[in-house]
This record gives sequence, C-alpha cells and structure tokens, in this order.
Amino acid sequence: MVPAQSTATSPKPHIVMFVSDDMGWNEVGYHGSKIATPHIDGLAKEGVQLDRFYVHPICSPTRTALMTGRSPARFGITGPIGRGVVPLDEHFLPQTFQKAGYQTFMVGKWHLGERSDDHAPNARGFDHFYGCLGGVIDYYTHRRGRGLDWQRNGKPVIEEGYSTDLFAAEAIRLLKNRDQKKSVFLYLPFNAPHQPAQAPDVLIQKYKKLGFSSRAIGRAAAIEAMDAAMGRVLAAIKAEGMAKDTLVMFFCDNGSGGGSRGPRALPGQLSLRGGKGSVLEGGIRVPAVFRWPGVIRAGTTCSQLISAQDLFPTFAAAAGIKPANQKPFDGVNCWPAIIQNKPMKRPPVIVAGPSGDFAVLHDQWKLTWGQGQVRLYNVKDDPAESKDVTLDHPEVAAKLADNLAPFSKLNISNQERGARQGGGRRP
Repeated sequence: MVPAQSTATSPKPHIVMFVSDDMGWNEVGYHGSKIATPHIDGLAKEGVQLDRFYVHPICSPTRTALMTGRSPARFGITGPIGRGVVPLDEHFLPQTFQKAGYQTFMVGKWHLGERSDDHAPNARGFDHFYGCLGGVIDYYTHRRGRGLDWQRNGKPVIEEGYSTDLFAAEAIRLLKNRDQKKSVFLYLPFNAPHQPAQAPDVLIQKYKKLGFSSRAIGRAAAIEAMDAAMGRVLAAIKAEGMAKDTLVMFFCDNGSGGGSRGPRALPGQLSLRGGKGSVLEGGIRVPAVFRWPGVIRAGTTCSQLISAQDLFPTFAAAAGIKPANQKPFDGVNCWPAIIQNKPMKRPPVIVAGPSGDFAVLHDQWKLTWGQGQVRLYNVKDDPAESKDVTLDHPEVAAKLADNLAPFSKLNISNQERGARQGGGRRP
C-alpha cells in the first residue's frame, strides 16, 4: 500500500504529532487503564497500535532522538537538558519539512535548549512556537521556579488558563488560520502529566471518588484533561476537512513518572518493570499509535521494533520528501512496516539511560548493561524481564554487546559535557 493522494491544495499529507510527558504503558484506556482516554483509544481503534515502540527513559533524550533521528548519547545527552543544548550543527526534523514547503507549527514543551535564540524552536525549523522552553512549569501560573516560562515566538506572554487547554486552543487557531495551499506539520508536546500533575478540580474530584491513591489522582486527572484537549484538536482537524489527508501520531516521551516501578498493572494487563529513568521496559516501552484513514488499516497492531530516532526518516517517507540531514541517521525508515504491518529487518536500537546504563534491542532480544552487569532478556516471551537468559544464549549477548562499543566510548568522553547539560539530574 502506498500513501494516499491528498487534495490539490494539499499535495502532501498533513502531519500532527501529540506527545505526552512522563506517561506509562498502563495509563491509556486501550491498555486496560481506569483512566479515561477515549480520544487516544479512538486513535488506536481507527489506526495502528505500535506494540514495540521505544523511547529514552528521560524527556530531553527522547526529544533529541525525535528531532535529529540520531542517538542522543552521541551528544552526551542522557538526561534532561539544563543549561546545555543539542549542537547547532544537528539538523532537525521540522527543518526538513520547512524546506519541503510545509507550515511548521510547535505548541507545547520544548526542553531542547534555551541558552540563546539560536537554540529555540523558531531557529530550529518551526515557523511558529507557543509554549514553554524548560522542563517543569506550573500548569496555571506558567512559571518555572521564580520566572515565567511562557512565550509566543520568542516573546514572553502572560495569559490566564490551564496549560493543556491553552495548548489545544493555540493549535486549533493555527489550524483554522493556516495557509490552505500548504501542508501542515504540527508538533504538540504536552507538559501533562509531568509533575506537579495539576488538573481542573472536577477531574481531581472524579478520581478521588473512584478511589485512586493520593499520588495517582493528579496524574489521572491531568491525563484525562490532556486526552480531552487532543479530542478538541482532532475535532478541529475534522471540521477543517483535513482528516483524510492527515497522519496523526500519539506517543509518550518516557515511561511513567508516577514512581520507580511505574503504574501498577491491573489483572490481564501487561506488567512492565521500571519507570522513568530506567532502561527496563517500563521506562522505555510506551504507548504509541498512528492514524491515517485510507492508508493505515484501522484496528491493527504492529509488532515491529520502532524507536523515537526512527520517526524522522519514517515521517519523511510517509510524506514523500527527502530528509535534508547531512549526518547519518541512527534511526531507520519504518514506514513500510507500519503500512504493510509486516516485520522488516533493521539494525539494533540502542537506548542510553541517565546513570550510564544502556539497553540494546534487536528482534526478540534485549540486552541491558549497567553497573558492570550484563543481562539478556527475550522480551517477546518475557516482557516483564523476569528471567536473565545470558547463560542460555551467550553468543546473542556478546553480539548485542558489540553494538555498545562506540556508544559507551562516547558516553564516557561526554560525561563532563552531559553533566553540564543536566544529564545527571531529573527535572
């Protein structure tokens, strides 16, 4: 199957990407959660679930992988970026789409550097940016620490309102006022449900009455509020007559920040170990869906191994445009596997954690390396990573470990730079 042809006024598909912040595998309805996520579930029903989609265990590395198609460990970025940046000689995904004639909009959380205007979204491929530059803001005051972190195209703005709702409203305004002769690339990374996990009181009270723990109430309410905001954006896409020509994706930037073990699985749910900051499955395997009516078969599940660094080449392929990067991708184009729902051969996926640990994924195998220990798991048969099979398959472990040689060297050589970037701290 090949991408469907868009209308004459939009020769290339629109692309809309929703990203949640610190949300785990068991926090979407289609994975059995008690949290209400009807619009995310709707995307899964109308599109394809990516059953083995991997990110990095902390926010900035995942965003770096998404934007560059390259491993963030190459730049010493294994934790949240503080005063550091992604190097300016790295080509970003929206720059390719901008060059191809797209309108490129970003609404939400950046967290990829704020040292100068050269590192801000408007300088890295986005025609329009509205949101926050840093990692942690108050959902209502839009302040980070003692200062305001809220802007539109480089200019601070003081606005009243809940961040999630303001993001949705801005995205809808951009869609309605777009140049209808151009295709749209819209990147909408929410700050929800990242701490402090605030939400409207009506949702807070709902989850109190449902018996959620005090620690989980705010997260659940923030997730439902985010889902509702996504629903409003999706409704605007439909109202604008764009739905059939729009590739929509949703994914989470890392595993749950709700605790070291992540959200507890309910009976019948897949139980994953670990959470945010961990290279165990619960920290890096997250919910992800694609929807494109008429191109992606509805109600399907894709078991292809796909990672955040694959998205740049994959989106470019889906849009039929040539990536404008000069440096080689670490990611690969997974579009054929997604639209045909057939497995494809690919090189291993390498994930670096904030404590110097690594994971290498290939086919059904996953090797973890950290604190001098190597473990091998068959995550297809054992997604809970309950049994180390290194002794049963030493040749597999050795082959996967070989892939870490260049990355471990880079990680060691970049330790100091990574620390300056905030690589050892969580936001």
